[in-house]
Amino acid sequence: MPKEINIFDQIFKEYAEPIFLPFIERLLGQKIIKKESLKDKIQTSIERECDFLFEITLENSEHFILHIEFQSQDDPSMLQRMAEYHGIIFKKYQMEIKHYLIYLGERPTKMPTKMEDRFVFKEYQLINLSDTDPETYLQSNIPEEFILAILSRYPKEQYEEILRSIINKLKSVVKSKPLLEKYSKQLIFISRLRKLELQTTKILEIMPIMIDIESDGLYLKGISQGLSQGLSQGLSQGISQAKVEIVIKGFKNGISIDLLSKISGLSTEEISTLLKTNNLL
Repeated sequence: MPKEINIFDQIFKEYAEPIFLPFIERLLGQKIIKKESLKDKIQTSIERECDFLFEITLENSEHFILHIEFQSQDDPSMLQRMAEYHGIIFKKYQMEIKHYLIYLGERPTKMPTKMEDRFVFKEYQLINLSDTDPETYLQSNIPEEFILAILSRYPKEQYEEILRSIINKLKSVVKSKPLLEKYSKQLIFISRLRKLELQTTKILEIMPIMIDIESDGLYLKGISQGLSQGLSQGLSQGISQAKVEIVIKGFKNGISIDLLSKISGLSTEEISTLLKTNNLL
């Protein structure tokens, strides 16, 4: 039976124009003065092949896409199929579409022809993150939420403050180091949307050291990276090991002295002296 149905489809496709266009004219009460056949296959993430698709202009200047399907058996999903066709066709042509289903079967059909209002797509709600308050996200304790603060509304000069707030929040909420790494990578990825990837990466290199220097062994890691000289010289100036490491590593990664001052709590003069002592200025 499926082969027979396919043959019927082919036959009616062939005769659609000479037989059914006049039929559609009578239904509309208008003469078609212009028509253009459109490609049957509409490419999207799925492929649907329309039985009959024309761009139509009526004598009253009405202009639309005419879509006709032929069906020889009841199909309970026909309404959903037509809705799917509508979305695909509209996406491509962005015109008014009139859909017709020509039923060829002998038995009465129970196919519904109209969707309930609650199922009809009419609009969507637009949420523009760049119009939202960063505090909306920073008040959350869910990492996936407060990371979005980087996409919110704030003056450009405050981006470092927002980044530090997000990172501090991550450190206080996320106790698992693998998860912390995961969310840090997410933050870097999302920050690309505001062209802040470089700044985010640099601050992330500093902030974990400042917070966990005594508990996670990053101090020893710093020494192995050649910071021992800077640490010893900083200690001689009465500056803690953690702050010396923050300043030296941060400056080497391009963090400004002003930002290093905010991160470490040292004055800009102290930072400049420390950097000069280590031949970095």
